[in-house]
Amino acid sequence: MNSVLLILRAGLQALNPWKQSCPGGEPVQAQHKCEHACCPSHPVTTLPEGGMGVVSCLTDPDHPKAARLASLGILPGIPVTLVQRYPAYVLRLGFAEIALDESLASLVRVITGSEAEKADKG
Repeated sequence: MNSVLLILRAGLQALNPWKQSCPGGEPVQAQHKCEHACCPSHPVTTLPEGGMGVVSCLTDPDHPKAARLASLGILPGIPVTLVQRYPAYVLRLGFAEIALDESLASLVRVITGSEAEKADKG
């Protein structure tokens, strides 16, 4: 049974959309800031209610919950709006609203403003 789980985990890691997604070119390692001084991303938890951004990367792309976020549609390049902060963080992605606890929401990093517009245009 362990070998089956290892094979499944390896397959999910190969499909991990977060590996190549940091605006600085590498996964984000330090919480609340990228190793690259030019990285404009910040945690989605820092947005005000009603604030909008574009998902850029994860604070920890190897976190076990990265696949969970991807399955919910929280992927690089997806525009999000922070609808609510308490009692749970609620993100709007298109017509869907997703509730996340603080530990999961703090993994998601976004870019906002003019940097988001640049990323959206390509």
